[in-house]
Amino acid sequence: MDKEIDKDVASEVSKQLLDAYLSVENATKIIQKKCSRDEFEGFRSEAGRIAGGLYLLLEPLWRAYPDLAPEGLVMIPPKNKSKK
Repeated sequence: MDKEIDKDVASEVSKQLLDAYLSVENATKIIQKKCSRDEFEGFRSEAGRIAGGLYLLLEPLWRAYPDLAPEGLVMIPPKNKSKK
């Protein structure tokens, strides 16, 4: 994603998606504390898919506007595909 998205819009979207990510993480902790191991493992598996999807939406925003990324997050540049 280039800087096609306005920074104010990117900031708002980043906050919303990061809040969703944290909600999934917190829900997973609740399930871990209050449910069986099997329930937790099933929930965690799906929660991981959702969290991964949210990251795929967030990562391009953070690359375009690194100051929106959470403090301490290190963005590793994508590997260039060599032409053969």
